[in-house]
Amino acid sequence: MDYNFGFLQEAIFVKRDNRFRAEIELNGMLIKAHVPNSGRMAELLTLGARVWLRKAQNPLRKTLYDLLLVEKDGFLVCLNSHLANELFAIWLKKDKLIPFINYTSCYREKTIGKSRIDFLVEYQNYNYLVEVKSVNLVENGLAKFPDAPTERGTKHLEELSTFKNKGQRAAVVFIIMREDAESFTTHDMMDPLFGNTLRQALSLGVEAYAYKCSITKEGIDFRGEVPIIFKG
Repeated sequence: MDYNFGFLQEAIFVKRDNRFRAEIELNGMLIKAHVPNSGRMAELLTLGARVWLRKAQNPLRKTLYDLLLVEKDGFLVCLNSHLANELFAIWLKKDKLIPFINYTSCYREKTIGKSRIDFLVEYQNYNYLVEVKSVNLVENGLAKFPDAPTERGTKHLEELSTFKNKGQRAAVVFIIMREDAESFTTHDMMDPLFGNTLRQALSLGVEAYAYKCSITKEGIDFRGEVPIIFKG
């Protein structure tokens, strides 16, 4: 298994208080849990949905649990957007990502221009700047990003394009935190600027890849690459 969740507790979703806190029914009691994802996830976090919580390591934290998984259409979806970066690092080390094998070193959270990019992967003859995005919206087998407007995500694409123009390689990697996706596209109805900026970046030589996960209550495994398609 690529990533192990540890001990999880099943609960019932009640409501979302704000972007980062939710009300959950756990063992018949209402508690507050941290939502480690700023996306809307309106189709996932519905009243009565089965969810799984992991107890926080810090006992002094205001919310003692993290909302980690939710069940949707018979599949488990991981809600922790921060795990996408962890998965990229794990898969990179295990040589599961074909475009990124044979690297010499890797640095996380590298400052480029005015942005902090997720990964700088170094090779013998070039550098590879990589931005990782967590995806959990899937409609009829089609994964979509973003599920809310993201100025920060658009800025990252612009930084990748600048880096590519300086003669290096750059890529955006979409990690789909569920396994029922057959392909990936940009959610242009939600954020047309992000979609247009990605298309422009690709025309300049920036690369894009999408990978999906197998999610169980035990953890996460690599499920392979899915094609990226653009409508119109």
